[in-house]
Amino acid sequence: MLVLFVAAGCAATPLEPVAAANLLAVAEAAEQAGDHDAALEALDGLVELNCPKRLRDRRDMLRAQAELHRGEPWRAFLALEHFADDHPHSELRAQAVEMIWQIAEVLRQRDGGFLIFWSDRTDARTVLEHLVSRHPDTPRLDDALRILGDMSFADGDYDLAQERYQDIILNRPESAWSHYAQFRFAMSLVARLQGPDYDLDAMQRADNELARFLEQKHENPQMVEETSAALLQVREWQVERHLGIAEFYRTVGNLPGELHHLQRATAPEFAEAPSFPAADELRRHAELRAPDGEAAAPGGRP
Repeated sequence: MLVLFVAAGCAATPLEPVAAANLLAVAEAAEQAGDHDAALEALDGLVELNCPKRLRDRRDMLRAQAELHRGEPWRAFLALEHFADDHPHSELRAQAVEMIWQIAEVLRQRDGGFLIFWSDRTDARTVLEHLVSRHPDTPRLDDALRILGDMSFADGDYDLAQERYQDIILNRPESAWSHYAQFRFAMSLVARLQGPDYDLDAMQRADNELARFLEQKHENPQMVEETSAALLQVREWQVERHLGIAEFYRTVGNLPGELHHLQRATAPEFAEAPSFPAADELRRHAELRAPDGEAAAPGGRP
């Protein structure tokens, strides 16, 4: 009752600095005692002009703590969302940033949303995006970027996933997540492909990234296995694509075009692809039909 009485009085007239400090102390004592509701009731008297500027960072941190501890992580985030702008010189900034990370983790692990347009996971993404955009100096940056990349990958937003992974690869090369980011970046390129009918340039880029990853030494055998399988699949798709183009050129009677794509389909790096033997046989037959000198087209085999 005392807290409610004081808060009600505070709402009517601005508080003197001593009274505001005493009310904040009441809220801090309630929070330390585990009475989060009482802490928030006391803080309701420290809004806007009722709270001296020098106390507002403590007020906002305390509100966030109380909300988080009573199971309201989103409200906790709202209490800290503008902390950096409102309190640019606060000694509590590092603590606020760490709490924002904790809020994101609580939301991500809880993920208890039940409405189609809302979920704790969505809120977790919002909090993490705030963290990486407004607090890029946080020690949690690598973790946040990795989680955001994985979220985008799971949602099928491969372009955004690539941005998150590339941020780690290019700007955080010493990160513990660097190799993982390289792996997921390459796999996101593969995930965007739609079989042999997709853009050859996109397939070649995915091929390059997968091969580059495998050239390095990695301690995770599962990553190596998945990357190897993806590389074989991408190379099979490239062989199939070249075979399809060669078939078109054969249909229209363009032997140089047919030969060019059959030769590309039988490049040495495709030797393990399932369609390689058939492609190699077609190339040999096409070369027999070619006049002298045309079998060794630019980019092909002699």
